Amino acid sequence: MRALLPLGFVVFWSSGFVGAGMAADTGASANTSLFWRYAVTTAALLVIAIARRRRYSRAFLVHEIVLGVLGQAVYLSGVFHGASLGVPAGTSALIASLQPVLVAVIISRIARQPLGARGVLGLAAGITGVGLVVVADLGTGGGALGALAVIGGTIGLTAATLLGDRKPRPRGHDLLDSLTVQSAAALAGFGVVAAAGGGVAPPATAGFWTAVVFLVLLPFVGGYGCYLLVLDRSGPLAVSALLFLTPAVAAAWSALALDQPFQPTTIPGFALALIGVLALRHPSARRDLAPARNEVGPRAMTSG
Repeated sequence: MRALLPLGFVVFWSSGFVGAGMAADTGASANTSLFWRYAVTTAALLVIAIARRRRYSRAFLVHEIVLGVLGQAVYLSGVFHGASLGVPAGTSALIASLQPVLVAVIISRIARQPLGARGVLGLAAGITGVGLVVVADLGTGGGALGALAVIGGTIGLTAATLLGDRKPRPRGHDLLDSLTVQSAAALAGFGVVAAAGGGVAPPATAGFWTAVVFLVLLPFVGGYGCYLLVLDRSGPLAVSALLFLTPAVAAAWSALALDQPFQPTTIPGFALALIGVLALRHPSARRDLAPARNEVGPRAMTSG
């Protein structure tokens, strides 16, 4: 079961990029799609929280709200706006997979210790693999503006990953509590933005609600659930390294479901990304960053 968790994370996380493309194809704005996705999700989570009679401390609420804004609102806003600008799902996933580079570099800087040869190899392979596909896809996608939107969202997710590991969830609060508060925080943010832009009303089409249900069940429940479980058990470097595997999955999935172009460079790009994952998850690479454990968080460098 433990071995299936990383696989589930990769598949469910990849589905989010496909879902963003599905929502964009309905003609709905990114803010409208995200608002209704979170309206449905938050309503269900709040009902469960009330039934469980959950009570949250002020410190827990503040911490989870920050994580929800950065890791969900900022991140998904970037991905969905990129999709609305025409960035293919595979390209968005590739850009987002640069997050391991940011996490590893930040952790190594905090530890004041270099990544080591294997870590450098992993980062170089990951960057090269991402670059192979991004350069080819941007010519047919949303161009620089769409790419910048996804990059901005990725920075938000990176910050949430590091902050989430630095301060572990307090005793008495579980994964569902975190998802509930983070979802409510993201809903509030998307609600304000959607209302300000006059985009709260959903399109009266079956395709839109199909996309919403898809986004609730797969990327949110499955994706964020697996994300938090992997973060709890293996730390930020492990969860970030797995992101290198999502681009090829998202690209193949979107090619089949959305008829988005599958570039020939996706295959060698995925191969290099896989090398990056193996290098970053190797025990010697984690030992190189071991001094960061006490400074970044108590679970930052635990094994995957």
